[in-house]
Amino acid sequence: MTIAFGDRVTHPKFPEWGSGAVIKVENTVQQGEPTTRITVRFSSAGLKSFVGNHLQLDVLEDGHSMPGDSDRNRPAIAEVEDLERSGLTEAVEQKLLEIMHAIPMACRDPFNTAEHRLRRTLELYKYDMSGRGLMEWAMAQTGMDDPLTRFNRTELEVFFKHYSQDLNQHLSKLLSEMRDETTTVQRLVAEASQRAKRAVEKMS
Repeated sequence: MTIAFGDRVTHPKFPEWGSGAVIKVENTVQQGEPTTRITVRFSSAGLKSFVGNHLQLDVLEDGHSMPGDSDRNRPAIAEVEDLERSGLTEAVEQKLLEIMHAIPMACRDPFNTAEHRLRRTLELYKYDMSGRGLMEWAMAQTGMDDPLTRFNRTELEVFFKHYSQDLNQHLSKLLSEMRDETTTVQRLVAEASQRAKRAVEKMS
C-alpha cells in the first residue's frame, strides 16, 4: 500500500507508540538502490523515520491529511491566524476558502496509485450535513477541536456545499481516469458508504 503525506498510521510491532501522522515522504538511496524515507510523528513516541520500500506500517482507513497543512505540527487554521495577526484581511478570506474547500492530499497526490486515491476519495463521503457529520468534516478541514469557536453552523453549511461540489468534480475526474479499471472501481464502490455509492451512480 502506498503511504502518503498526511496519512495516519500505526506500527504493528509497537502499538504503544499510538497512531502517528506521516509528516514527510522523500526519495532517498539505501545501499545504492533508490528507496523511500518516511517520517512519522507518533502520539506517544514522537518522531520516527523509516527507510525502505516495504515498511511495517498500517495505514488507518479513516486517516487523511489536513487540507492546507504544510507542517503537520500545526493545524491548517493556524495559517489563517498568522494572517489575521498581520492584518491581511483579504489574504485571510482567501486562505479560509482554500482550507475549507481543499480535497485532502492523499486523494490528489499523483504519486499515489489511482486505486489508493479513489479509496480515500470515497471515504470522504462519510461527511454530511447532519450536525455530527458537519462538525467532523470541519474538524478534519481545519484541525480545530471545536470549529464552532470560530464559525457558526450556517457558515459551515455554506463551506460544506462548495466543498461537496469540488469533491464531486474530483471524483468524476478520478472515475474518468480509471475508466479502464472497471473491476477495481466496482470493488471499491461496493465497499463504500451509501452516500458515496449514490454520488458514483449520478456520474454513470
